[in-house]
Amino acid sequence: MNMLMQPTNTTENTNLPYFCRGEFNLSIMQKVSEIVTNPYYQPFKRKTKKNAQTVIQYCVSNSPHTDHAFYYLQSIYPISTPLLQHPAFKVSQSVKAVNQAYTNLGYVSDGPINPMLLHNEHYVEQIKPIVDAFVYELKSHSTSKSAIDDRDKRITLIKEIRKANVPVMKKLFKTQQRFNLHHFIYTFNMEKCELRDKEFVEQGLVKQISNMIEKFHENHQSKILALFFCVQRNLSNNYVLNVYSATDIEHEQLSMKDCIQLRNGNYMIVAPTSNISLSIHEFNYPMDLQDADGMNEKKWKVIFGQQVEKYNYIYYESEFVSPKFIYLECDSKK
Repeated sequence: MNMLMQPTNTTENTNLPYFCRGEFNLSIMQKVSEIVTNPYYQPFKRKTKKNAQTVIQYCVSNSPHTDHAFYYLQSIYPISTPLLQHPAFKVSQSVKAVNQAYTNLGYVSDGPINPMLLHNEHYVEQIKPIVDAFVYELKSHSTSKSAIDDRDKRITLIKEIRKANVPVMKKLFKTQQRFNLHHFIYTFNMEKCELRDKEFVEQGLVKQISNMIEKFHENHQSKILALFFCVQRNLSNNYVLNVYSATDIEHEQLSMKDCIQLRNGNYMIVAPTSNISLSIHEFNYPMDLQDADGMNEKKWKVIFGQQVEKYNYIYYESEFVSPKFIYLECDSKK
């Protein structure tokens, strides 16, 4: 089974500007893991048919889950060794196991598993041993101590991030009833960055981002009701800043554009040859306690949860960058 390497510096066509193709690949692997490691999952089901006076048993796909798993596997590509060994990119044990098991499947299979033929008993008879081995490998790994510890750590991290957001939003919905929530997504493109000291660049970039946030907070402190943000590095090796800022419903949409220092109007000022370009996406979400003219608290929890859900399979954490959101004190109503 040939699994071709594909570039990770393209952008997947999704509603998330910072969701790159590499992360999409890992998300598919995570879905496969969730299907296959379900304790009740079996790839095939037995059926019987009568042939004259003889009862014959045969196997076919235990659809729809088996069909889904192998449709997903058709569109994945192997994870590169540098990513697997990178100290700051925290790739989940589940994803690593799928990557390894699928590689092993490729060594023993004559070709990719064809989802269209999984209901053909003769085809299933041929592939059943290698598919059973693939499933066994994933199930066995999922109960190992390292896999359990990794899942628990990620579940705890996501719960902690979501829990920290609850009192902030609950207070806004209680005191304001209706308000604006501004969402800024700033992607710092590192493709033309010539500096080899990546740690130095990261430290400088994070410092610049902090200055941006502080200036924005200072410029609009009389309007801002809440302000929280997070920086992550994606698999295109760009840094993505997500900022959320709440204001009264009557205030105009805010922007951070005037808080950014650029050299020659194009590049961030981090170092003389840093050449870090910036792409900007700014949105405004009307928020409404009654869900009449905007998003209520329940819908917001779903939206926010989706953003951090990817930490189940990857997040970036270094000395300067954390997967957690940082909350600034806002006293505009005092």
